[in-house]
Amino acid sequence: MIFNPSNLSTDRLDAILGALPKSRNKDYLLAANNIVDKNSYTLPPFGVVKFSKLIDWNDNRSRSFERLIHGFTFLGCLTDAYKETLDLKYINKGMELISDWLGKHSYQLNKGTMAYHDETTALRLQYLLKFYIYAWNFITESDREKIETRMWETAGLLSEEHFHATNTNHGMFQDISLLLFGFYFDNGKNTLSKRYINLAVNRLKEYFFSVFTEDGVHKEQSPNYHMMVALNIKKLVSWMEEIDPRISEDFVRLFDKSEEYSTYIIRPDGKFPPMCDTESIPVNASSYGSLYTSETYRFAVSSGKTGKAPNENVKVFPEAGYAIFRDDWMKKEKATYVLFSAAYNANYHKHSDDLNLTIYSGGEIITEAGPNGYNYQDPYTKYAYSSFAHNTLIVDGKGLPRTDGKFDSVYFSDYNVSEDISEVTGVNKRFENVEHQRNVKYQRSNNSIFVNDEIMSDKKHAYKLLWHVAPDVQVHLRDRMIELFRNDEKVMEIEVSANAPFSIRTVKGQTLPIVLGWKFPKMEAKEMLTTIEVDLSGENVSCTTEFRLTDFKIPKRDKAPFALEKEFKSLRSVRYHFEPAASEKHKDQLFVVFSALGTRYSYLYNYMSTLKDIPANKLFILDDFGDQGSYYLGKNRDYSIETSVVSLIHYIMRQNKINAENVTTMGSSKGGYTALYYGIKYYFGNVIAGAPQSKMGSFLLKEANHPNIAQYIAGGTEEADCLYLDDLLFKVINQPSEFSPNLHIFVGKNDHHYQNHVMPLYNVLKDRGFKVDLKVSEGVNHEELKVYFPYYLLGKAKEILGIELDGKTDVLPQQSVLKIIKLPISADGRKIKVESVVSGSGLKYAFYIYKDNEVLKKYSYTSESKLEHNVDSSGVYFARVYVRDQFGAQTAMNTTKITIN
Repeated sequence: MIFNPSNLSTDRLDAILGALPKSRNKDYLLAANNIVDKNSYTLPPFGVVKFSKLIDWNDNRSRSFERLIHGFTFLGCLTDAYKETLDLKYINKGMELISDWLGKHSYQLNKGTMAYHDETTALRLQYLLKFYIYAWNFITESDREKIETRMWETAGLLSEEHFHATNTNHGMFQDISLLLFGFYFDNGKNTLSKRYINLAVNRLKEYFFSVFTEDGVHKEQSPNYHMMVALNIKKLVSWMEEIDPRISEDFVRLFDKSEEYSTYIIRPDGKFPPMCDTESIPVNASSYGSLYTSETYRFAVSSGKTGKAPNENVKVFPEAGYAIFRDDWMKKEKATYVLFSAAYNANYHKHSDDLNLTIYSGGEIITEAGPNGYNYQDPYTKYAYSSFAHNTLIVDGKGLPRTDGKFDSVYFSDYNVSEDISEVTGVNKRFENVEHQRNVKYQRSNNSIFVNDEIMSDKKHAYKLLWHVAPDVQVHLRDRMIELFRNDEKVMEIEVSANAPFSIRTVKGQTLPIVLGWKFPKMEAKEMLTTIEVDLSGENVSCTTEFRLTDFKIPKRDKAPFALEKEFKSLRSVRYHFEPAASEKHKDQLFVVFSALGTRYSYLYNYMSTLKDIPANKLFILDDFGDQGSYYLGKNRDYSIETSVVSLIHYIMRQNKINAENVTTMGSSKGGYTALYYGIKYYFGNVIAGAPQSKMGSFLLKEANHPNIAQYIAGGTEEADCLYLDDLLFKVINQPSEFSPNLHIFVGKNDHHYQNHVMPLYNVLKDRGFKVDLKVSEGVNHEELKVYFPYYLLGKAKEILGIELDGKTDVLPQQSVLKIIKLPISADGRKIKVESVVSGSGLKYAFYIYKDNEVLKKYSYTSESKLEHNVDSSGVYFARVYVRDQFGAQTAMNTTKITIN
């Protein structure tokens, strides 16, 4: 039974009740019983809050919490519970709480607090009015007067211009409250009710027609507020039709225009993107799941389960400042979704997120912190609003203020949409004397995103570009290449390049000196994420960041690197694998293994298998700097990599109480160079090097054609750069040699390194008084180093540890070197004959027969060196012969081609 004033029709009363707020809890009956029986209040997102007596109105744990208690949201549970059960205990408890609050609060005493916050006050009036309507017949006359008096006071306050939050959604809520209150108490005689109705209507018209951009987007930067305002327009249409049909029609057009942004902004998983004060929650689970009735909106909110896919994959809202790129709506929750914003249209709900970019592809990958609520004293809330919580620019260690009124300083300057490549350029001029232009290009055919940041100033600055990675994604930093993994599956590869010096580091869950590396899955709940920082310096700087979702440059591995590696953070992040000593006797020994040269983007550890049974401490260090390694030195002659690697080695030494003389550096080719460089320079105890280069510049630029590596280390590929690289190791050799390491060098006589690098180095080392043991193996070339050096390496490692040799795996083979001498091929009618003449011992042979360059037949390894193969058709034939010896060495060669008619 509810109170229906004589001035209201039943339909009008039902309409008012339908517009007033319901309980915020799905199980409002349980929540109401907890209030009555336990004085416990279910207040999402704060959970169940228990007070010793009624409510502690001074509990100021956060602004969001204060909004809930001073907004009387608990009355929603009590009122709805009474409505369902007609049990007056809910009315009595509600009246007790209302009386307690009214007795302790007034505008004069509490203005400026959350008790009289603009939107909280409007919310309180709505919950109070709904309770009043249901409770009128069961509360005392004095209690009715008490509530009526305060409601009229509140309505008066909401009507005052000084209290009104004009042109914001808070002002909208104030006016809706005033409108509902005015309609309920409008008996045809009360001029004040009429004034409140007219005032509210005029304010709402002015707000709604000014708060949307020409492309139909709400100006307060938050998708959920866009939908919330659209929902309230929808609710008010019928009210406006009665007051002014023309205005009602305008409202309908405005509502319809809002649908396009509402549809396209929804992520493929049906959630809101975390943007400004919008939490990333399923739209279907919010009040907006059925906001629009179109098939395309149903498709968006249901992740394609129902409805019809929108026609366009790319949508740009140029005036509002939003661009949304998709690869294909029909991929549903697996689709790629890129959101780029250059939106500063209003101060309300604004974050310092100018030119922010997020990427979703089968799940969140590049994200942002999201909102943490409205407790502005909380350092995490300050962080959530700041530039440091978004994928944007930091200048000289500072971000932008949340608001400064420079609405025209952030905008889209240009855009182009096509079937394959679409791009948008955003501009941010809010920094003093710094202009930031960000061009975002999405290529649909290969699912790549190219971001070009142009930062312009007439003074030198320290710039920082931030990228926030979703919490469930692991980050693997490799110099300027970054790999991202989810559940050990690679989901993205990022490559950074710039026209100025730059470095990259990662931060996760940092609290000091500033908060950094956090995400808020819901307000006032936090979890750690990884923030990628790209640091640059200069005046006018250009930085390109490519986000690849397919066609990765770094080859896929059987296992994600995290199972094998750890990261040592210093000036540069260094990847390494450490195996502690398996023997107490050898725990004071450390073997440091450097990697040889690999193919581009193929970063591998060496000699793990060779050294697997060595009982000492083993430190394998990865050279994943540049596109093919850095010789563990640095970029552009800065030595930051060397400094970081040395710090790692000393860290392991200190951790395991190891002296320098018990450290052995080792490696082959490039790794051999590095082993010599570090071993000599830092006075370690031993070096084991296989066919090392010594004149690095000549090797990279004149012998092996690796200008990319020379460019990375020396900053150029000219003769002067070659000379600089050639001199590096020889300058180290100028150090005093009385405490030099024991140097063990292996090289094959047929290896070009023998004459070009090893002998010149050996002669200088001997001349300077270094202790050098050189082993030259007859007939071995550089390609065969991988077969013979492991024997030498293992033997020397055992000698250093005083372990007896077994004479098999740790002694160099004395037999002839594996080599294919000739492969005669002939035909006898329709029969092909292949003969293999090969040097080596314990040989086995495999044969692949090709016809017209396609594999026709494969013969597995046997000890037979000859093969006969019958053919049944004409064509051009040849064989590829694979040979391996008893030591595991392998080689292969093609025969000449023969034609069979």
